[in-house]
Amino acid sequence: MKRKQEMKKRCQALLLAGILGAGTLGPAATVYAIGPGETGSQTGQVTSGGPGATGNNTSSGNTETGSQNTGAKSTDTSQTNTNAWKKVNGVYQMPDGSSIQNVLARGIDVSRWQGEINWSQVAADDVSFVMLGTRSKGAVDPYFHRNIQQASAAGVKVGVYIYSLATTVEMAEAEADFVLDLIHDYPISYPVAFDMEDSTQGNLSKADLAAIASAFCSKISSAGYYPIIYANENWLKNKLDMNLMDYPVWVARYSARPTYENPVMWQATSTGSVNGINGNVDIDFQFKDFTSVIPANTWRTIDGRRYYYSNYTKQKNAWAQDGSDWYYMDEEGLASTGWITVSGVRYYLDETTGKLQTGWRQDDGKWYYLGSSGAVKKGWINDGGVWYYSNQEGVMQTGWLEIDGKRYYMEPSGKMAVGWTSQNGKWYYLDPSGAMMKGWINDNGTWYYSDQSGAMQTGWLNDADGKYYLKTSGAMATGWRQLDGAWYYFDGSGRMAVGMIEVNGLHYYMDPSTGRMVSDRAVDIGGVTYQAAADGSLSQQGESGAVSGNTGSEAPGTPSENTGSSSGAPGTAAGNESSSGTIIIPSNGNNSSDGASSQTGSPSGTVTGINGGPGVSSSTSQSPVVTGTKPGEQ
Repeated sequence: MKRKQEMKKRCQALLLAGILGAGTLGPAATVYAIGPGETGSQTGQVTSGGPGATGNNTSSGNTETGSQNTGAKSTDTSQTNTNAWKKVNGVYQMPDGSSIQNVLARGIDVSRWQGEINWSQVAADDVSFVMLGTRSKGAVDPYFHRNIQQASAAGVKVGVYIYSLATTVEMAEAEADFVLDLIHDYPISYPVAFDMEDSTQGNLSKADLAAIASAFCSKISSAGYYPIIYANENWLKNKLDMNLMDYPVWVARYSARPTYENPVMWQATSTGSVNGINGNVDIDFQFKDFTSVIPANTWRTIDGRRYYYSNYTKQKNAWAQDGSDWYYMDEEGLASTGWITVSGVRYYLDETTGKLQTGWRQDDGKWYYLGSSGAVKKGWINDGGVWYYSNQEGVMQTGWLEIDGKRYYMEPSGKMAVGWTSQNGKWYYLDPSGAMMKGWINDNGTWYYSDQSGAMQTGWLNDADGKYYLKTSGAMATGWRQLDGAWYYFDGSGRMAVGMIEVNGLHYYMDPSTGRMVSDRAVDIGGVTYQAAADGSLSQQGESGAVSGNTGSEAPGTPSENTGSSSGAPGTAAGNESSSGTIIIPSNGNNSSDGASSQTGSPSGTVTGINGGPGVSSSTSQSPVVTGTKPGEQ
């Protein structure tokens, strides 16, 4: 029924066009598109309904009011070229066969008047873009959602327009809000057009119209879209002062090249045809590369809410990268903040900006390490050559840990300790891998012993192959050592000597049961009687001189041969070791008193922990690392 009515109106328009054609001011067959409400007072000018027009009736195309034009609608009856508006040999043609220059793409504009459209066929018929009408009779155009979804799926780029009824700035801003609310979930890669042609606007001043258009376009631009103004040449010449508005123009002029300078698009006819659309359709030509002004990847702020678009598509439930920063957009397309879990992996996003965080993060008194991907790291973590450990929740650990049967110590900063560390008054040694060592430990040539708990031992040590003495520093003693008033001798391996020994050409007898040096008495050794002198050196009973060349010189402890005393422990003053007293060099003066007295300070090698190492005073210790922005940093 509607089609029959439209055909009737078209016939009426043809008749009227013929009557008016005799007075045409433009070139032959030229038709100027003017908006609804125009009187058609300019001879030969014929009205156009604009983007919302049916293209085949005398209706203005005003989808808000349905008001009628007073002028006749062009039907392009002068068109004789069947290739009009089509590309021939790479160039689009006018109805008279002349070429249209500088065209970047051909498109269409449609609304409810075109009904159901086969967008696959449209896309295949040299249609690169479409400008979709958004509003009809005060509501969303009934075909809008279908059209934008199917056009996008067919690969047709989409822009939109609204037929404006605004007569105030406030109304224009409300129209902008209407459009933004409608389109923000869709891939808009072409402009958002403000269609100014309604008769209710025709009586407004140029300044008022400029303020209305600017209000709409400003809000569209602030949201991150590209606004343009749609108008016919009559409005551009007589009603709109474009000097008051700095916005591009989509000009309507039918069957004749527009005289408006540098439009971004041209609506060339309302009686075009493309496959997939029944009846006439507006044909548009694009002259500006919109990719240079409409970024495919960008932020848009709509109604105070910020969204990210990738390839013009709003990102939802997906990662989005803005330059070097990553964000996670939730189901509404908003940037997530705080802790999130995606595919079983935890991430942290800045509470204010939503930016994905990396590195150390402290939350509720706990430290987490976020890797280069932002994912919470678990297990061993190497940060700048320093090792840390996080549990299965990603929480950085401190104190003692047992991992795969090995013990490690993580300092208060979370840093894995290596070398010596003192905890609760006990010393422990951690090898370069951080694993706590047990048993004998050689630290740069000095031997130490840790029990099965890893604690460094001091004092007497009974080992499987003998008896040893560990100084207060933990260092294994060698050579002569006086303990509790008795002399002992520890060989190069640290083992306590028993029986007869020879040291620097002198013989001594060490009690086999205690290891103490015998002095000032006779001893029977293998059926031979020897006399142990005061310094412990042996000579055979009744013989002059000592055994094997013993000169009978003074025994250990004789002042005349005391050239000094041994240090009690590394880092302490000489003679201050509580368990030893003064250690006197044996009578020949050539043997070190304790075999380790040359040590100074802590065990050599890497020193960690709350003190520098065994025997080192706290004044020389390394302070614990104070955590701040991240573990290990002050």
